[in-house]
Amino acid sequence: MAPRTQYDPIATQYTSYSTVPDMRLETSLVRTALGPCQPTDTILDLGGGSGLHARTAVDLGAGRVDVVDISPEMLLAGRQIEESLGRTDRRIRYIHSDVTKPLPPHLAEQKYDVVMANWVLDHAESIDDLIGMWRNIASALKPGGRFVNVRVRCLRAGYLTRGKYGVVFSDFEEIVTGGPGWRYNVSFRLDGVPVVFEATSMEATLELDHSIPESMGMGGWGVVPLEEDEVVKEDREYWADHVGEPSFVVVVGRKLGG
Repeated sequence: MAPRTQYDPIATQYTSYSTVPDMRLETSLVRTALGPCQPTDTILDLGGGSGLHARTAVDLGAGRVDVVDISPEMLLAGRQIEESLGRTDRRIRYIHSDVTKPLPPHLAEQKYDVVMANWVLDHAESIDDLIGMWRNIASALKPGGRFVNVRVRCLRAGYLTRGKYGVVFSDFEEIVTGGPGWRYNVSFRLDGVPVVFEATSMEATLELDHSIPESMGMGGWGVVPLEEDEVVKEDREYWADHVGEPSFVVVVGRKLGG
């Protein structure tokens, strides 16, 4: 089992995350999924770390983003970035919590226009964890509210063994008790410093099985197209392997009703 604070030692390096080719594509796809935001829009960013995608949402016009993460050091890094940008209006708020558990009351009572959960489903160590995450997502959304989620789609694409796009998956271990799913290591380099952490993906997440959130009133699923993304169009030949067998996708959905 991965320590819940495994991101703390790499929080400073993680702020340069978007320099990795895979992560540059991820950022572009999330921007497309979010689309133009309104000053009245409120966004909940579960597992949002130091706020990479929260800052994207603010740049797109969102009025407020609440970032929730289990790593105190990642949250601190996010606050320091906000200070360096001179933002004192608290458009991005950083809250410490475990997203597999019920959210703190001051968050649980709110309803958001958008909930992001980028990579967080790939840290569910059991189906119970996954259910807890989905329960927080579904309960936080307003009727008609939108969901944005980066998730692992293919664990064993050939390019992941050689790090073509900057990321390597390795050391796979099947999760039987609490699963089914897989535990594995994710590694890449940030500013020349090697970064390694453990991830866990349930089969339901990998296979885009949404029966759990659908039982909670969610639907309208889709995947942001890779082929027309601006990063891909810059060099279609380079990105051909990823487009053909994507290691990750950006899934969108919504809370039904409204």
